[in-house]
Amino acid sequence: MSTVLTVLAISAVMMFVGWPLVRPETEDESDVESLSPLERQKVEAYGAIKEAEFDLRLGKLSQADFESLTERYRAQALEAIAALEQSRSPLRTAARQAGGRAGKRFAFCPECGEKTTPRANFCGSCGRTLQEAVA
Repeated sequence: MSTVLTVLAISAVMMFVGWPLVRPETEDESDVESLSPLERQKVEAYGAIKEAEFDLRLGKLSQADFESLTERYRAQALEAIAALEQSRSPLRTAARQAGGRAGKRFAFCPECGEKTTPRANFCGSCGRTLQEAVA
């Protein structure tokens, strides 16, 4: 009887420990693999910056090393973002011509400087319109 319980306990522990090795991939893990190369470059640069910040807090990096690393990764992220924006701009132009909203939204109110919500049409503080007219 005790042998059977021992075998069951060992089997349960082995299944608990081995489950992460045999379980199917979740959506979060496969998201990076399904991204375009530019989006992947951006995500990886963001991750490297976070890792460098963590290492700086732990004392693994000096301030000078941190600044040089983050400068390089920020440049990579900005390069990827600029390329993504350039590739998406024809799509946005086509959407505007097809009847989308014309204008550029502001993240901060140009009148009072208050931070705005993403879909706000008017500033909650001063009431100014947050869409810039496109000529």
